[in-house]
Amino acid sequence: MLALATRVVSDYGKVLAQVSPGVYGLPESLLPYPKERIREALRFLLQNVVQEHPELREGLARGYVYLAQFVADDDAQTIARGAASATGQSPDDGDAEPAMRLINRIKAEMEQALNELAGVAGE
Repeated sequence: MLALATRVVSDYGKVLAQVSPGVYGLPESLLPYPKERIREALRFLLQNVVQEHPELREGLARGYVYLAQFVADDDAQTIARGAASATGQSPDDGDAEPAMRLINRIKAEMEQALNELAGVAGE
């Protein structure tokens, strides 16, 4: 299980190295595995391996929270259109509200992930 979890997280890390930090709504199709599989691998490593390595633990925790940034590809397109509308690159104001709802959902999922991590740290 350790080798598999390490491989899954390593492949996910390669994706993270290629995306811009702070971007909301990245398409799930960029991920090398389904989100739940990556989440489980991160949880496994956080619970079983890295207690004595705080830097590694922090990186895994960030990756766990950042996983919420990956959304269904259609939702990622909605967010991109909303961002274009907000910056004046698109005249269609109808995209802004659905994009903001999706971004708020991402923020809520990130907060939930932080709460889950508090539970993992307490185990």
